[in-house]
Amino acid sequence: MIKGALFDIDDTLYSHELDRVPKATLKALDKLRAKGIRIGICTSRIAAEMADLPEELLSRLDCQILGTGATTVVEGKYFKSYSIAMEDAKRYTDYFNEHQISYHYTDINGDVYYWGDLDEVNNGHWLRSAKGNVKFKIYEDEEVTNLFYYHAKDEEVKEIAKINPEALISRWGNSGNICTPLVDKSFGLLKFCQVFSFTTDEVVAAGDGGNDDVMLAMAGIGIAVDDAKENTKAAADYICKRSIEDGGLYEALVELGVIEEDEYEMEMFVFDNDSTLFDHTRGYISDKSLEALHKLKDQGKKLVLNTSRSPAECRNIPNEVMEMMDAIILLNGAYIIYPSEVTERTIPKEDVDKIISFLDAKGITYRYCDRQGRSYLNRDDERKAIFRRLYDMEPEIKAYEGEEVLGILYYAEDELRKEVMSVAANEENCYLKIAGEIAPKGLNKGTAMLQVAEYFGIEKDKVCAFGDGGNDVKMLEMAGLSVAMGNGSKECKLAADRITDNVSDEGVYKELLRLGFIQE
Repeated sequence: MIKGALFDIDDTLYSHELDRVPKATLKALDKLRAKGIRIGICTSRIAAEMADLPEELLSRLDCQILGTGATTVVEGKYFKSYSIAMEDAKRYTDYFNEHQISYHYTDINGDVYYWGDLDEVNNGHWLRSAKGNVKFKIYEDEEVTNLFYYHAKDEEVKEIAKINPEALISRWGNSGNICTPLVDKSFGLLKFCQVFSFTTDEVVAAGDGGNDDVMLAMAGIGIAVDDAKENTKAAADYICKRSIEDGGLYEALVELGVIEEDEYEMEMFVFDNDSTLFDHTRGYISDKSLEALHKLKDQGKKLVLNTSRSPAECRNIPNEVMEMMDAIILLNGAYIIYPSEVTERTIPKEDVDKIISFLDAKGITYRYCDRQGRSYLNRDDERKAIFRRLYDMEPEIKAYEGEEVLGILYYAEDELRKEVMSVAANEENCYLKIAGEIAPKGLNKGTAMLQVAEYFGIEKDKVCAFGDGGNDVKMLEMAGLSVAMGNGSKECKLAADRITDNVSDEGVYKELLRLGFIQE
């Protein structure tokens, strides 16, 4: 029976790609806590380097094993620290000083001291997480728990190892973390067990780096993340099938029976089109995606297409897909096709006049859509080819003439886009990689999705949404269950409950299968 879970932090719990702990991982931690399983971290980080970790992670921890096992912290209090023999610390730092090797050390109180090339602090990643909480001083005679050296030469690395052959050194290339003999992450695991009075067989541990292998080998269940070092994978009982960003750690704990998957009862499924259902790399919606839609439809589920395309831009979406949809949301909700009616909502004319005047003055290319669903491009330039490639159509080239406007798509980036958003502040703004979208105030893919759910009498908790882009973020945040595509934007992945495979790798089909909504 598993009673404790011990994790490495960096690229195991904390994703540096997302700059946060993935939502699926937080969910896994909550499920562990709900079962009464104690949660700890065992990291080479020292106390000062915990400053940049989010409270949403720290608040879920029962124990922190820091400095690769040298220091144990429980409920904010130091439980025990193990220091390097003072004569060894002196021998190491004398060698570093003599050979001009930069280093930092942590004393028994958790204070950090650095000596050497300032660029190691300013530009290196080791101490960036300390957020300036570092003092600059050569080693004297402090009691030291951890001693880190940076970028030694190959021969110097060998000489450092000879200073005390029994000392444990975790290495990253030609840099390393020195602890006193016997202190490593397996020692950290033993301290974790000692604190909470359980055996190593009652602990599941997960990690990615070379210094995690001893911890995984000692634990009752050892989990290596998908891109872990080879020696870490060799020490593990289980290797994650997907990345931590894609929910790999969560899935591992479910598959191993440590936690249980939720049982979802969804009544409505909402899909973005471009790069979610429609694969622009291949130029079509795959047979597997179509099969998934049919299987959901056969179960009596409501299907909704939710896209920022205009009606005129839907010509290359297969009729088979359009006919399966119980509702079609276009232009971020400004145009919604229900079974027996169509609703439209326009941007106030005074706002349209102001926005388009600004776009014209700045020479920005834009597409606007009138109340009849027709799309117009204000100028004939290379953007026309984008419409031809993505939508298999070309909008008519025509300047704005005071029509009622449902939505505006404009091509501007960075500071210029911010200016447009300021001018359009009265309306709903969102941005994509190279463009921005303007919709009537309060309308976005999320609010439109909830309008459709209400129309069918479906609660939001019964709605599952799939998306990939910046304009899908609010839809994913508002859905009862949300899935970002593997090819999705960072913002999209941060908003989602789960991350599936790329659209070109049948992401929609595979996730519906994983969740048990469809069967092979």
